[in-house]
Amino acid sequence: MKAWTRLAAVVCAAALLAGCALPGQERTSVEELLRAPRLEGDYGEIQAALDSWLGQSAQLKYPLNGDLLSPFLMSDFDGDNVQDAAVLYTVADTTNICLAILQKDETGAWQVQDAIEGLTDTVDTVQFARLQEGGANQILVGYTAQQEDNYLAVYDYQDGEIDSIFAEPYDQYIIEDITGTGYEDLVLLGTDEQGNAEIKLLSSDRKGGFRQAMVSGLSPDKFTGCASLAAGMGAYGGQYLVLDGWTGVSGTNLASVLLRYNEQTQQMEPARQVSADALYEASLRNVPDLTSRDLDKDGVVEIPTQPEGAGLINISQGRRMDFILWMDYTSAQPRKSFGILDEELSFYLELPMEWYGSLLLTDGPGENEVELRSQDGQQLYLTIRITDISDRTAGWTRLGVVSNRLVQAQFGPDTVVADPLYRLSRSFYIL
Repeated sequence: MKAWTRLAAVVCAAALLAGCALPGQERTSVEELLRAPRLEGDYGEIQAALDSWLGQSAQLKYPLNGDLLSPFLMSDFDGDNVQDAAVLYTVADTTNICLAILQKDETGAWQVQDAIEGLTDTVDTVQFARLQEGGANQILVGYTAQQEDNYLAVYDYQDGEIDSIFAEPYDQYIIEDITGTGYEDLVLLGTDEQGNAEIKLLSSDRKGGFRQAMVSGLSPDKFTGCASLAAGMGAYGGQYLVLDGWTGVSGTNLASVLLRYNEQTQQMEPARQVSADALYEASLRNVPDLTSRDLDKDGVVEIPTQPEGAGLINISQGRRMDFILWMDYTSAQPRKSFGILDEELSFYLELPMEWYGSLLLTDGPGENEVELRSQDGQQLYLTIRITDISDRTAGWTRLGVVSNRLVQAQFGPDTVVADPLYRLSRSFYIL
């Protein structure tokens, strides 16, 4: 109940200290004198309409993170196929951020329809989602409190009124059609009353609210918490959810869980393609930032593993680099991508899969150089080097720039790659 107590405290404090200003309430402040210049076009008209409705100048508020970084949110919020506008703002003498929705009247002028007070004074992220039947977008606002607690609110707009249909503390969330209903579900990661990681799958109940599906898979005896969530398609269709959890006493190692929605039980359960124990052992890794993701943007979430032995030898002392094998455990042939991870700069270089099981990683002759050789050390396959961003030395393939450092590579003089689809210049990923 601790998390709910914190949420209640925040909301109560908001009610005591703040309130969305109503038309006619006039206030002045230093913030009003320092507000940004009037915007032009639709945004300027929206801001003017909001100020007129408030009877004072609103201070626009920007989300800190995410894809939507504007205080102006443009979408269809009531499902009538006409674009509406939402604005994040505060006014003088208020604490919490407010959200107003505007629509155009018959003359084409923007008019405020309704406003609602948010949960804190800081917006972390904003996202749109179609969580319910119909063509309307709901607005998901992630709020951050001063104690660095996060709260997620879901706002629905119908018949000229904004309704807060969901508000809970959270650590992470994703939006995906996990249940196959045709509209999106909300997967929420939080903490239960005992302080353990808790994952909730929330799907529309067709009555304007949510029903919760059970999620299993994070065994307390194996995981101390959840590090990340990712959703994607399986090799043969269907949606899957990948959870990366913290393991071990220090809580800095990772392992993964693969889940799929069971329509009969209406629960998220471990996938049948690989047992939970086998996946846990295979995905144990000691790189904290190495989380599961759709590496090649094909809709499938790949799970990274650190293969030990298997004909891969790492004796490099100059850089922290590891052999990484990315797996799609929904496929009958799970090996998806093989390559080298640089832990210092967090980049991954995919290598030809034909090299898997027969490589020696060792330091090269130059500073910040590593070489990939045959296990007897006689044949040089590839040299990777980290150099100055201005380096233009001939004969090297430019891979990318990370932290103002240029990453280059060069095949050995006798290297022949059998895979006709492999391209060194297209195999570089910044993680």
